[in-house]
Amino acid sequence: MIKDYSGSYTADRFSSKKKPVKRKKAVGSPSFISFTKPMWKAIGAMLFVTLVITLSSTFWYGWQIRLALDEIGSSTTANQELAGLNLQLTSQRDMLLSQGHMEKTAKKLGLYPPADNQLRYP
Repeated sequence: MIKDYSGSYTADRFSSKKKPVKRKKAVGSPSFISFTKPMWKAIGAMLFVTLVITLSSTFWYGWQIRLALDEIGSSTTANQELAGLNLQLTSQRDMLLSQGHMEKTAKKLGLYPPADNQLRYP
């Protein structure tokens, strides 16, 4: 009951038959991923939708940035105008509170400095 394996290990040198050589095949795509035509269409549609969403969001962000920059520029201009007006009003207030202007206005109204007996200190 011993099996004879001697035939499988001997070479047939004298045979003129050429045996086809079995070559290893390159690893292809796995059998669980088979790209059919509908799958290629679905992948293409997803890529197209992704491209459209990406481009539209890029344009929208650019538009929002442009609006924000315009608003900043207009507020800067308004701030400069208000700073100039503030400077003008401050100089007018200082002029109105000056000693010479107070005396001139008091004379127009008929007001004079109080006499010594009119002053009372707490």
